[in-house]
Amino acid sequence: MSWRVAKSLEMLLKQVNQAAPNRSKASDGGVGDAAHASKTSDHNPWVKDSKGVGVVTARDFTHDPARGFDCEAFTRALVHSRDPRIKYIIWNKRIIMPIWAWKPYSGANPHTHHAHVSIKSSPNLYDSEQPWVFTLPLPMGTASPILDMPVLKRGSKGDSVRKLQALLGIIADGSFGPVTEDAVRSFQKQQGLVADGIVGVYTWDRLLP
Repeated sequence: MSWRVAKSLEMLLKQVNQAAPNRSKASDGGVGDAAHASKTSDHNPWVKDSKGVGVVTARDFTHDPARGFDCEAFTRALVHSRDPRIKYIIWNKRIIMPIWAWKPYSGANPHTHHAHVSIKSSPNLYDSEQPWVFTLPLPMGTASPILDMPVLKRGSKGDSVRKLQALLGIIADGSFGPVTEDAVRSFQKQQGLVADGIVGVYTWDRLLP
């Protein structure tokens, strides 16, 4: 069976790749695998266009804050945009539909490694090539002192780690080890961020006064 990905999702993918050209694509996905094919999923080309070609109306985008693509920020931007093409978004054990309120998501895949974006099945929406709007408190690519802060993770060392540790209220020895990682994860959970233990733009945003 012939199939293609909806043009609006191809536009979204293009914009994501432009915003974060070095991001990982390990959990990216358009058309579903055998597991998706065995159940109802927008990753399956169940929508048919005017030529009878199957259209995939969902895409996954890999969470990779260390290389500039944070799915927490990404999904927040999409929700803020209120784009009429959005059918639902799944990210980090939550799902949101156009009533614009997050709810717990209990599917087999918790979607902690990627964000899932499904779009509506109307041709004027799924094939719209209108650019997607990202309106974040800290938009991708916007100059900000926070964006100058380094990405920190286990193994990092130096003054930036000491600053992080002081902000977290733990011993500031300048070495990002398991104690610092646990403190970061705890802080991220408290702030409703993805608790991946990596200190990127949105963790710095919550830490710095």
